[in-house]
Amino acid sequence: MKKRISIILATMLLVGCANPPQESNKLTMGMVQSSVTKGANQTEITKVLGAPNIISKDKQGRETWTYDRISRESEAKSMTFFGIINPISWFTGAGTGSKSSASTSSKSLTVIITFDDNKSVVDFAYQSLSF
Repeated sequence: MKKRISIILATMLLVGCANPPQESNKLTMGMVQSSVTKGANQTEITKVLGAPNIISKDKQGRETWTYDRISRESEAKSMTFFGIINPISWFTGAGTGSKSSASTSSKSLTVIITFDDNKSVVDFAYQSLSF
């Protein structure tokens, strides 16, 4: 009986700690270049890129979708070093030091897609910026 309870608890623990697959809503330049082509329909675009940020109409009354994504990445580094030349510093802590640095970068991707009355792509443009 104890063995069964142990197996059940171990199974519950493993299942509880498992990470479910997560869908990525990250819009990349590769996704845009491979999926947005003249003649593609709105359903195909939505499956790959997701929902647009803005839906509007241009001067000719054609539906225009705008995707505008901004991502930010941060990186922090730290390093500790010890004085190798003086063996006394190994035990006293003298001659040790640390150095740290941090950096942040941002990326912006804007995609504008224009559709005709049949909901097919007639024109598109995109811009990618890194700063």
